[in-house]
Amino acid sequence: MSERDDEQSFREAMQDVRPLIGKKGNKAHSGNGRKPNADIPESTLRARRKAAELEKPPAGAALSEAWIEPVDPEQFIEFSRPGIQTTRLRQLRQGMIPVQFQVDLHGYKVSEARELIHEFIQTSRYRGMSCVRIIHGKSHRNKERQSTLKSHTNHWLKQMPDVLAFCSAPPSEGGTGSVLVLLKRK
Repeated sequence: MSERDDEQSFREAMQDVRPLIGKKGNKAHSGNGRKPNADIPESTLRARRKAAELEKPPAGAALSEAWIEPVDPEQFIEFSRPGIQTTRLRQLRQGMIPVQFQVDLHGYKVSEARELIHEFIQTSRYRGMSCVRIIHGKSHRNKERQSTLKSHTNHWLKQMPDVLAFCSAPPSEGGTGSVLVLLKRK
């Protein structure tokens, strides 16, 4: 077929086609021109949004393991985002904020612990909890300090935007074998 035959065939095929005309003239469909259904109550829409957020695949795998700073078994760890009040951080350090939920990582592999920590933080925040505990252990028996769950927990919590601050627990709350985590409000 020649170029002219192609053009003629195209014109014949398109002769009955009319452009779509909307309120503001011709528009290409962009997918974001949906208008909300006025029959659906706002509370239902909010509940659907929350459910959609929960259905997102877990991002625990996105937590970096590029280089994990080794942490000694008895080392006190602490982190806080800018803007955290020193009084609130002191209360966390002293165990004065009640722990509302906890998870124990003993017996988990590093890859399993990463997913578990991510899911635990997301669930805790969704339930409106402000202070949780992660028991990671000290790994005294592990000769290679780099691969301890304590080192990884320290590294991962710093990457999570929902974590405002964390520190090793006081001796009565688990000591340096666990961390108290202060979460953003829902």
